[in-house]
Amino acid sequence: MTFRPKHAAWALSLVLLSGCALPGARTTTTPAVASTPALPTTTRGVATTWVRTFTGPHYGAFFDFTLTPEGNVLVVGATNHLHQPPYSGDALLVELNLTGDTLWERTWGGDGYEQAFAAAPAPDGGYYIFGETDSYGAGDRDFFLLAIDGDGAERWHRTYGGEGREWPYGMLTLSNHDLLIHGFSEHPGGGDRDPYALRVRPDGEVVWEFIGHGADEEIAIDALETPEGALVLAVVAGEDGELVGLDADGNLLWVRRYELPGWQYASQVAPAGDGEFLLAGFSMSAGPTQQADTWLARANATGELEWEMTFGDPAFDDYATSLIRLRDGTYLIGAIADGILLTCVDGDGEIRWRRSPVGESVHGVMALAELDQGGYLVAGLIQLVPGRSYDAILMRTDSSGALAE
Repeated sequence: MTFRPKHAAWALSLVLLSGCALPGARTTTTPAVASTPALPTTTRGVATTWVRTFTGPHYGAFFDFTLTPEGNVLVVGATNHLHQPPYSGDALLVELNLTGDTLWERTWGGDGYEQAFAAAPAPDGGYYIFGETDSYGAGDRDFFLLAIDGDGAERWHRTYGGEGREWPYGMLTLSNHDLLIHGFSEHPGGGDRDPYALRVRPDGEVVWEFIGHGADEEIAIDALETPEGALVLAVVAGEDGELVGLDADGNLLWVRRYELPGWQYASQVAPAGDGEFLLAGFSMSAGPTQQADTWLARANATGELEWEMTFGDPAFDDYATSLIRLRDGTYLIGAIADGILLTCVDGDGEIRWRRSPVGESVHGVMALAELDQGGYLVAGLIQLVPGRSYDAILMRTDSSGALAE
């Protein structure tokens, strides 16, 4: 099975998220709640399609997943996703098979607030989990990197950051098995936020760190590695988006800022062939309407825009939070919208199809993957009370983004 995962960078306006193991970390195992039954179908080459929602006080959001060697899926998130105080909750880890049955579930955290934002296989057969912690570390909040075995038990964890706040957005596995972890670093006591990225070895040891210093608040929200080993960060810079190119040693190569009318930024960046990049994210006009839509753009190898466009439902806010390139060269975009919104586009930005397979409440698509059998895995969250209460959702669709009727 070929698995093409891409973690999502959670959108700022709705979903502000908000070496030896230290003593006090706790790991628990409890049964998951699957509130929606499986929906079997054989349409479009997919053996089954299904939806699993995880409801109640112990389930807040799913942000990423990775496939296991056994063909299952390890999905990670938070027991309580809050961006208003008082903060509490743990990182949530759940393994399911591809028919949607829960195999095990664990939580990880200390006395403070933890959320897991990304997951990736480790070269030793376990997994890396990346997220935020205020139980451990040096400052207000810090990055954590957790290594687990195949059953979810902790091997080690490390924290990264200083006396201020470090807020994680994503993790990228590099070609030599190093990891790039990124987000922002805030000066102690609040104030300026700078893009923050670290390259770490498989044992969690830091190779280098990069901290940008712009005039505006800047956040490294997504990243990719080029075939040559260079790195590209998608950065939110004030009300603009920008791409930042780094070499493999973390040295700055170039910066391209997109100063367009209104507010646009890329929450996701994906390879587009010939060394170019496809960007997908958020757009809001400068006028009184304040409608949030999906911003889509294509940039060359040094970040210069070739074209850009905006599309969305005129009645609702809907903007991109996840993006993957499919085997046929098209792209699948997941959005925050009323319902799970999936959009397929080609490399020129032409929309092939748009589909919302579930619900009318606000959902966020935080992670996507294409499966060899056809169809997609989709993970995210359902907003119950803005800023205060969310449920986690995981689904498997057919190749057109649909569920069985």
